[in-house]
Amino acid sequence: MKKSLLLVSIVLLSQSPLWAEVKTSDERQNDLLGAHSLTLPAPIKRWDNAIPLGNGATGGLLWGQGNKLNLSLDRGDLWDERGNADVYSPKRTFATLLESYQKRDRKTWNRYFNAPYKGSKWTKIPGGRLVISLPAGKESKNFKLDFEAATGRVDFSDGSKADVFFSATEPIALMRLPKGASFELIRPDSINKLGYPAPVFSKSDNEIAYSQQTAEEFSYAFTVQWKDEADACLVAVAMCSSNEAEKPLELARERATSALEKGWLALHKPHLEWWKKLYNASSVTIPEPRLQHHYNLVKYYYGASSRAHASPMPLQGVWTADEGKLPPWKGDYHNDLNTQMTYVAWQAAGLIDPGMSYLNYYWDRLPEFRKYGKEFFGVEGAMVPGVMTHKGQAMGGWPQYSMSLTPGLWNGHAFYQHWKTSGDDTFLAERAYLWLNEVARSVFALCNKVDGKILLPLSSSPEWNNADWSAYLTPNSNNDQALLIWTTLALEEMATALNKPADAQKWAAVRANLAPLKFSKKSKALMVSEGISFNYSHRHFSHCLAIHPLGILNVEQSPQAKEAVQASVRELIDRGSKEWTGYSFTWAASLAARAGFPDDCKRLLIDYERAFVTRNGFHVNGDQTKSGLSKFHYRPFTLEGNFLFMDAIHEMYLQSWGGKIRIFPTVPDSWQEASFRDLRAEGGYKVSATRSKGLTQRVKIEATSDSILSLRDPFAGAKVKWSCPVKREGDWLKVTLRAGESLEGRAIVAGVSE
Repeated sequence: MKKSLLLVSIVLLSQSPLWAEVKTSDERQNDLLGAHSLTLPAPIKRWDNAIPLGNGATGGLLWGQGNKLNLSLDRGDLWDERGNADVYSPKRTFATLLESYQKRDRKTWNRYFNAPYKGSKWTKIPGGRLVISLPAGKESKNFKLDFEAATGRVDFSDGSKADVFFSATEPIALMRLPKGASFELIRPDSINKLGYPAPVFSKSDNEIAYSQQTAEEFSYAFTVQWKDEADACLVAVAMCSSNEAEKPLELARERATSALEKGWLALHKPHLEWWKKLYNASSVTIPEPRLQHHYNLVKYYYGASSRAHASPMPLQGVWTADEGKLPPWKGDYHNDLNTQMTYVAWQAAGLIDPGMSYLNYYWDRLPEFRKYGKEFFGVEGAMVPGVMTHKGQAMGGWPQYSMSLTPGLWNGHAFYQHWKTSGDDTFLAERAYLWLNEVARSVFALCNKVDGKILLPLSSSPEWNNADWSAYLTPNSNNDQALLIWTTLALEEMATALNKPADAQKWAAVRANLAPLKFSKKSKALMVSEGISFNYSHRHFSHCLAIHPLGILNVEQSPQAKEAVQASVRELIDRGSKEWTGYSFTWAASLAARAGFPDDCKRLLIDYERAFVTRNGFHVNGDQTKSGLSKFHYRPFTLEGNFLFMDAIHEMYLQSWGGKIRIFPTVPDSWQEASFRDLRAEGGYKVSATRSKGLTQRVKIEATSDSILSLRDPFAGAKVKWSCPVKREGDWLKVTLRAGESLEGRAIVAGVSE
């Protein structure tokens, strides 16, 4: 069935006091196109077309039709952590896995490593649904979301409205509704599959509540309280779990009661202030209205579904499916792409609070990762499962990827990248180096040395050959080899920065025993593994990890490296997208940006946005237009495709790998006008630039520490007025800056006074 994607009403948000208060002195570009808002005509009949709301810890989806509104509720820590008996068997070890592969013992391989994924109870638990019945005549007309205000609205046919926000500063959600509403809390039918006791519902004149005892002494509760005010009914929604309090319902009630006492304005004002700061941390302008809208929406997703104090986003963030089923893929944490790519774009955008959720979580899970390393792999150090629960338990599934050896190295890239873009040496010393160093030592302890080269005992390339025995490739696959090479480079660099010369020498010595990446003699492109070229369309570009995001193979290393990068990206694009899912398009766009293919970047992002998202922007994997872009037409919702979209835009506008800054490196000629403000680059720089008539016109780079800036000439040799002395070395400019100083450049147009 053809879907109309992101059919937003091209209207300004109404000028009521609520919406007027978020119109700041900074005039918004593209506001007439609704670039900073989402408007969906009623009805909204599905949860995955809803207005998404959230504060990182909790989430809500606002949808409905007629005089009924639904608010699908969720919390990031609602999890069932029960594995079956085979999960805790002493036979469930890497040694058993290796033996079962060598003997092609499918029975053992399946019992202990594949089947427990579906055979265990563990899953993300859907929260519940608040159903609001409004008086007759209150027919929903439009659903709206203001990104900068993180506030939703429903306009009714009689001119009245409903407003809702999930507070950024308090663990509460507030609604203002027309008077006369009635409320019902619904427990998802999908929970019946988990064998929990019946929930406990309670109801009074101004409250409904729902408590659920699950397994292993975990419980959670929802409460909805309301009171009539002069012109509306004020509603407070609170959600708590036993991770916060021994009696979740009591704490939820305290929060709801307190919110009603404080009132809408007292809670909404700090919420708006928080969101204004986050949303304006950086910006980009894109001369394609739909791409501009999606970029802004994805930036909103970061703030709504991820916060430093809360759990990071699993596959569906804080918006678990509300359709009577348990979430697809159990709503888990996939470390063979999904978690890494969900958190690939926040650093360049300066979205620190949402991004630190990821880093805090993986730091806090070190005890569980050490347990996994010892009990499963037999090493004295941390190992990260390829697929895991909220607690960090190894879930299994296709063990070639769910229990591979290198996912933790890829997770470690985020620790490294945060240090590079923030310049935070304290973070480097106290977290980044320690985390990656420990995981790397565990991985290399499991390796063998054959003919002088370090080899993994098993190697794969997500998700090449799915669950077939042939998915195990001749060690090392390019995916694994890229991670091993990058890890030694990163640890050597970090050790040097920390004045640990012995460590730096150790990691350099390890790298000397790693074979180079494998390339096809015929095409010059990266291979999947020894003897295996990327010879058919495939959704996962793990063989190109060296190009993006790791950047250890790039177009500036040598003519041969440039040829290899471009051949590899050209090959995966030219193989066609038949076997691609949505995230494939956005990852391919990032790869194309590194290769210098601007028109491919543009086309891939346009195809993604028109075919692989729902009305509200959620990435849903399959081609919803059935226009031939992919053979997959299914609808499972996962977020990594959205965030890879943001990353691709960043890669087109600003690249800073290798400690060098490149401004507008891969922008198509058709994008004559473009700009960005305060994107973050390696070295701790904040970078802003404007492009007009196809040429860079202005550049500003602010240093956050004493440094020597290396900048590729963004003005292509044109005459420029610089704010401080600039030394030219070929196409590169060198500038010495102290912390707080800026380099500003402006193109001098002939006939225009300086």
